[in-house]
Amino acid sequence: MRALPENQKKILDYLLNHSEGAGLDELASHLEITKTAVKEHIVKLEAYGFISFIDSKGSIGRPKRRYLLSSEGHEAFPRQYSWLSNQLLELLANNFGAEGISRIMTDLADRVASSMENRFKNHDSNSSLLTELTTTMNELGYRAILKQSDLRKGAIIEANNCVYHSVAKRHPTLCQFDVKFMEAVSGMDVKLEHCIARGAAVCRFCLRKK
Repeated sequence: MRALPENQKKILDYLLNHSEGAGLDELASHLEITKTAVKEHIVKLEAYGFISFIDSKGSIGRPKRRYLLSSEGHEAFPRQYSWLSNQLLELLANNFGAEGISRIMTDLADRVASSMENRFKNHDSNSSLLTELTTTMNELGYRAILKQSDLRKGAIIEANNCVYHSVAKRHPTLCQFDVKFMEAVSGMDVKLEHCIARGAAVCRFCLRKK
């Protein structure tokens, strides 16, 4: 969860445990602060996209507003995605072996590349395409740097972070995803020259025109 003020964290925690939502009076009572103060926190949380609201009409008076945790609000809580993904990858590698996991990672790379197809269309230069690829890899968690963009010499992208390092050390075939993904979105030949999972300081990818 981002570095929110304590009362904003308490509001999110409360809404997490009350799926039906809560009104200002209820939140003010829970936090032991005024409704005005709660409203100020609510405005901030709405701006972050962490909460939404519903209005319901009573028999008399103005509609009652209840605040709910949004999808983004749920995602603000800590997740152990890396732990879970590593466990799944370990299970796949053990069950399907090197050949099977290679096929799975190739299929996964094709699927991810297909979902990003529009990002890699109509680039007016190889340099622009390589920059887009580096940006995409950073979004996927690789901490990538475009070291060299001249395809005549072999373009170089280096990644300082292996996104499945602990599992790839035991099952290097997982690295097929990196290579196949980069090939699919760039239309180039990609060679993994150095690999963190094999003890190198970085994952170094060399890209050349087919």
